[in-house]
Amino acid sequence: MLTDNLRELFKGFSMSSGKFLGKLGVTPNMITSLVLIFGIIGAYNIYLGNLKLAIIFILLSGIMDFFDGAIAKACQKETKFGGLFDSTTDKFTEIMVYISLGIHNPNLWLPTSLAISFFMLSSYISKHAKASGGKGGGGILERKERIILLVVGLMFIEYMGHILYIIAFFSLLTAIQRFLRNYKALSQ
Repeated sequence: MLTDNLRELFKGFSMSSGKFLGKLGVTPNMITSLVLIFGIIGAYNIYLGNLKLAIIFILLSGIMDFFDGAIAKACQKETKFGGLFDSTTDKFTEIMVYISLGIHNPNLWLPTSLAISFFMLSSYISKHAKASGGKGGGGILERKERIILLVVGLMFIEYMGHILYIIAFFSLLTAIQRFLRNYKALSQ
């Protein structure tokens, strides 16, 4: 009940903010470009050890990711290229964050590598299933949750290894969920 109310609240905010930004001439691809720029700046600040700045830019990147979709839906500017650009940007910026963590602290290479591998596996299953007529998305750990966990890890950097293992584990569970959900539908 509460989640339905929150979903409706965010849907309303998404539509109204998307319409407002669209009227200002802001396009979804402009905002997606900011997702990329802020994500790279966030990752670079992790590499430099400026974790507070990294948190700010990663959060800005995530906020921009919300607005690019809001504009696209509210202004009916959803395009195949826009979807590709958004998806590619999301994956690229997230991978850059993980890699910068591994460079910043070489002890994080294993959990970082597992997190990248399993979140990309879940993404691949989702895209391939959807392209084959199945269901995309869903599962226990999606991008929003991974970004929140990464920000928490940056706030409490001494626990980042644990958080990366959590991301890896639940990304693998998400991949399994997506695979099993599509098994029956695509086996026929």
